[in-house]
Amino acid sequence: MELSRERLLKLATYASTATALLLVGLKAAAWLFSGSVSILASFTDSLTDLAASALNLLAVRLALQPADENHPFGHGKAEGLSALAQSAFIGGSAVFLFLNAFGRLMKPEPLQHTGWGITVMVVSVVMTLALVAFQRYVLKRTASQAIAADRLHYVTDLLSNSVVLAALLMASYGWHSADAWLALGLAVWILKSAFDIGKEAVNTLMDKALPHGQTEAVRAAALNVPQVRGVHDLKTRQSGAQVFVQLHIDVSAAASLEEAHETAKAVAANIRALFENAEVLVHTDPV
Repeated sequence: MELSRERLLKLATYASTATALLLVGLKAAAWLFSGSVSILASFTDSLTDLAASALNLLAVRLALQPADENHPFGHGKAEGLSALAQSAFIGGSAVFLFLNAFGRLMKPEPLQHTGWGITVMVVSVVMTLALVAFQRYVLKRTASQAIAADRLHYVTDLLSNSVVLAALLMASYGWHSADAWLALGLAVWILKSAFDIGKEAVNTLMDKALPHGQTEAVRAAALNVPQVRGVHDLKTRQSGAQVFVQLHIDVSAAASLEEAHETAKAVAANIRALFENAEVLVHTDPV
């Protein structure tokens, strides 16, 4: 049975929150036993994941609420706000990681109990990989910005966990400085991911137009109606899963009001067929 968009979004947020909670406990124990700065960084990252996933859960529930009198365009931008907050969480964890790794380079310390730390990180990689795969499945069916942001930082986690695992394996062979050097590289990667998430969120909150390809597809769909002689003042934006399109079409001045209305309806129908959820406003101009 095909799950609804609402059900898929809720399942994805529950799964990410539960995964983050479990990983926080595992990594806290691994850090206390091993003293690895990479595991400390990964533990801190999981703490921010837990906060971000909990925030994401609330944001998705809000975004799923229908339009009301005070929010006639719906609550979809709650996803953008959540993504922006997640970028701040991820950026903060990157700075924390960088400072700790730099401090470890200045004052090296051998790692302890690397075997137990390796076991925990293997479990972390497997769990995160399963979560990312499920989020990818949900994202393909929902196009949710909140889930996209959540998935991006868990992809970052997957890479970070893999880096930590590599550092522990190297340390077990005597290369203890690898822990700090890999953590520094990881900090740069996490910071880049935070910037990407934040940029996309800001674009949504600032009502950035749809990508050029989609905008041109909208124009072509309107011009595909035989009575349409031209298209202008085309405006697009997206809020959550909802796409908003406004445009003016040129129709013959000899057309009756009813004919112009039917042409506008045909244009709107063509455009709505391009998207899963779109609100289309068409204005007719006589030429």
